Amino acid sequence: MTSVPRERTRRDVPYVVPSWTDPVVARATRIIGGPVGRYAVIGGRGLLGVAIALVSLGTAMLALGVWQKGHCLMKGWSTPSQFWRACYSDLPVTHVSSSLALRELPWVGSTPSTQPPLSGLVMWVLAQVSPRVGQGVDAQQAIFIGWVLIAVFLLAAAIVAAVALQPGRPWQAAQLGASPVLVTLALVSTDLLGVALTMIGLWAWRRDRPWLAGVLLGLACLVRPFPIVFLAAIALLAWRRGEAMRAAQVVVGGLLGVLLVLVPLVTIEPQSLTAVRGWWGQGAGYGALQMVPQLSGLPYGPSAWIASAGWACALILGAVVVRRSAWRRLQEQQVAALMMLVVVLSAQSLSVQSGLWVLPLLALSARPWWEHLVWAAAETLHFVMTWLHIAFASDPGRGLPGETYALVIVLRLAAWSWILWRIWEEPRRRSDLAGDALPITLRRSADLPAASIQRVPGAG
Repeated sequence: MTSVPRERTRRDVPYVVPSWTDPVVARATRIIGGPVGRYAVIGGRGLLGVAIALVSLGTAMLALGVWQKGHCLMKGWSTPSQFWRACYSDLPVTHVSSSLALRELPWVGSTPSTQPPLSGLVMWVLAQVSPRVGQGVDAQQAIFIGWVLIAVFLLAAAIVAAVALQPGRPWQAAQLGASPVLVTLALVSTDLLGVALTMIGLWAWRRDRPWLAGVLLGLACLVRPFPIVFLAAIALLAWRRGEAMRAAQVVVGGLLGVLLVLVPLVTIEPQSLTAVRGWWGQGAGYGALQMVPQLSGLPYGPSAWIASAGWACALILGAVVVRRSAWRRLQEQQVAALMMLVVVLSAQSLSVQSGLWVLPLLALSARPWWEHLVWAAAETLHFVMTWLHIAFASDPGRGLPGETYALVIVLRLAAWSWILWRIWEEPRRRSDLAGDALPITLRRSADLPAASIQRVPGAG
């Protein structure tokens, strides 16, 4: 007599199945046949199958990003059409407006670029390998397509690292690889490089390689300063656990990663620190809460001092929280999210592409997709409204006035505050998260076919 197969439960599967636990995912999967069946064999292809699927999704999102920038790609990045069409990108614009068009470092000449050190170096390498030179549309197209190809590999590396970091919830990495904000933000700047370095650095830390983790996070800081909160979070938690040597190693590794690039770069071209020097003297930038008084016609204080105080308060708050909380229940992404909350509220500038830095936190947390989509909606609204506000100077009848843009900034920062706080207050060590931090193994069961018994790499 043939026995009826038993329904699978969470104890039977090697990792959490999102279409069983997340209503948004369950509804979204209807376009490909619906949620995973109750008798399906889960984990037959291991984590590699999950990684391949998510990399494919990430590549599709970048392809949509190319389509979203299609007008500029075909016609060139010119003002004000690049703002009306919301297809602006730092890479082709900086290429034609700096010495990169002559295949020189971007900080050379009478109008040095304000690109961060590592971002500028990547753009210089792109200029060297580009088949086109000069300031024409063909040169812009070559640079942009070159960055798209690099972005595919960077996003794939970040996704694989996110899957490896959470073997108990590998599909959570979809919040990095399949996020709607990738369509609008991933190709605006080189921030995806910093995100990839950060994710690989966190993976190195979990694999007990503090020196490598520190160097990678230090390099990421040369793209955008946000990785400092990740570096501080892992160092503070290591110190609280009595691992002072590992904490010192990751911090020193971070400094070495920064010096590894800055020392030779400054030796060759002293103006490469233009962005760092100019930061102190510049006013409030787009997306920052500090810009709201300026947009409303009110007096405002020195933005650099406020931003510096915000960073100091964030690091102090992280140290106090780790010191006083039940540290065994904290993970790096929680502490980093709390510190980032303070940083963004006091930031001097919070550009449109800054939203990419929330994705690693979401990929390492257990937040449901509906929360991600609410935040992404606010982020996309800010993306479009920023370009309309910039274009207001060329056509006030079509552009977005300052008072309205101020409301958009407040709405965006409210969404940031909400999602970062949700990540921070996320309870740890729940039964369905038990496999997040440690490799998992499965016991062989007579009710499960052999194909569903998986050994996760690193489990022993």
